Amino acid sequence: MLALSLLPVASAAPPDALLIQTTPSYMECSAGDSVVYQWFVYNGRNSTLLVEIDVNHTSGEGWSTSLNQAVVALVPQEHALINLTFSASDAVGSHIIYQSVVFNYTDLATDATSSETATTSTKTVPIWGIISPGKNKLLGTFDNPLPAPFDNNYATFALNVGIWAIIAIFFAFVINPLVHFFTKRTKTDIDDRVLKILHTPIFVLIIIYGLVSSFAILPLSEGHVHFISEVYGIFLIAIVTFVAYKVYKEIVIYLGRRIASRTRTEIDDVLIPVIDKVGGVVILIFGAIAVVNYLGYDITFLLAGVGVFGLVLAFAAQDALSNFFSGMALLLDRPFVEGDYVLLSTGETCRVDRIGIRSCRLYDISQNTRIVLPNNKLVNEKVTNLSEPNEQGVSDIAVSVAIGSDVLKVEKILTEVAGSHKEVLKDPGKAPAVRLTNFGESSVDFKLYIWVANFMDKWRVAHELRKEIYQRFAKEGIEMAVPRRAVTIKEKSRKA
Repeated sequence: MLALSLLPVASAAPPDALLIQTTPSYMECSAGDSVVYQWFVYNGRNSTLLVEIDVNHTSGEGWSTSLNQAVVALVPQEHALINLTFSASDAVGSHIIYQSVVFNYTDLATDATSSETATTSTKTVPIWGIISPGKNKLLGTFDNPLPAPFDNNYATFALNVGIWAIIAIFFAFVINPLVHFFTKRTKTDIDDRVLKILHTPIFVLIIIYGLVSSFAILPLSEGHVHFISEVYGIFLIAIVTFVAYKVYKEIVIYLGRRIASRTRTEIDDVLIPVIDKVGGVVILIFGAIAVVNYLGYDITFLLAGVGVFGLVLAFAAQDALSNFFSGMALLLDRPFVEGDYVLLSTGETCRVDRIGIRSCRLYDISQNTRIVLPNNKLVNEKVTNLSEPNEQGVSDIAVSVAIGSDVLKVEKILTEVAGSHKEVLKDPGKAPAVRLTNFGESSVDFKLYIWVANFMDKWRVAHELRKEIYQRFAKEGIEMAVPRRAVTIKEKSRKA
C-alpha cells in the first residue's frame, strides 16, 4: 500500500491550501506501458482558489506525458485529483526522466499568487534484446534447451524464427485446408472468398511477427529498435490496406454486382463499375495517409499541400481530368456498353471492347486493328450505336439508269430482286422499298432500302443484291446510266 507523502514547498502556498502526492515520486515504466503520478489538492480557504499546473521535463524521445486537467478552480473546502500519465513507446531505450510539476495558485478574492513544485523521476525499461536483461527465452517464456555455447541469444533467436516458421506452415497446410473443407459445404461462396483473401496475408503476418518478436532477444541498439518498429508498423498498415482492398474488390463489389443483376433498374448496373474504380483508389489513398501519419508527419499540412498541388495538377492535366470525367459520363449515361458496335464520326465501324477511366478500346472490324480513343473525344463527337435499339440493320443501294428507261419496270425489278433474297426482311414496315431520288444530267437515280436481321450482314447482302440487279438489268435491257457530254462544232463560213 502506498503511503501519502507531503511535498516540499518551493514557495509559500496560500494558507489552508494542501497538496499531497498519493503515489511514489519514483517509478519504472516498461516500453509500451504507462504509469500515473497523482496529487491531491485541497482548498481550505474561504475564497475560490485557481490552480494551474505546468510540467517541465528533460528532453528525450520515445515517451510522452499528459495531465488529466491543467487548470482547476476549487471553491472553499473542495478538492481535486491531478493525474500525470507517463507513457513509453515500444522502442524506448533505457533512461531516467526527471520532471518538475509546478502548481501555481491564485486566490481569486485577493489576486494573491504562489506556487509549489513536485519532482518525479521515471526509469524507462526497454523490452528489446540485451538492453532488457532476462529476455533470452523461447517465445518469451521457455528456456533455451541447447547446451553451451548454443544457449546464447543468437541461438535462441534462430530457434524462435524456426518455431514461428513451423507455425506459419502449420497454418498454411493444416489449418487453412481444414477450414476450407468446411466452407466448401456451405451454400454461399462468400466464406470461400474471405478465406482465399486472408490466406496469404495471415501466412506472411505470422512470419513477419515471429521475426520481429524474435529480434527482442538480440543486442540491438535503440536506433535499430526504432527502425524495426517503424518498418513493422508500416508493414501492418500495408497488410490491412491490402486486405481492405481485396475485401472491397472481391466481396463488396462482387455482392453489389450480384444484387444489381437481380434488379430491374439499370442505375445500379451503372454505379457499380464507377464505385468499383473510385473505391479502390480511395482505399489506397487512406492507406498512404495512415503510413504518413504513423511516421509522425502532420497530415493537416500534408493535406493542405496536396490541395495546392491538386490545383497545379488540375491545370497541368486538364486533358487527363477531362478524360476521367468523360469516362464517368460514359459509364453513367451509357450511350454504349462493352460489346456494342458503334460507327465513329470518321467512318470506322468498331466493337467496344473496354470502357476505361481515361480511354476506350475499340476493335475496327474492317481493318482488324485496335483503336484507342480518349473518352472526351467519344463524348464530344457523334457516335452511332449500331447495336441499339436492336441488331437489325438498314442498307440503301443507289441505282442510276439511263434517261428514257421505264421507271416502273426498274422499280419492279429492284423490288423483285430484293424480295427474292432470303436474308432481306419482309416484315410490315421493314419490307424492301424503292424510291426515285433524283433526275441527273444523264440519269434517273433510285435507291433501294432493305432491312436485315443483323447489321453485320448488311454490307454482304448489299453486295449480293448489286450483282443480281446488274444481271437483271442486262437481261431486261435496262441501260445503266453513263455520263454523257454533247459537243457541237460550228464551222465558220469564209468570205470570198
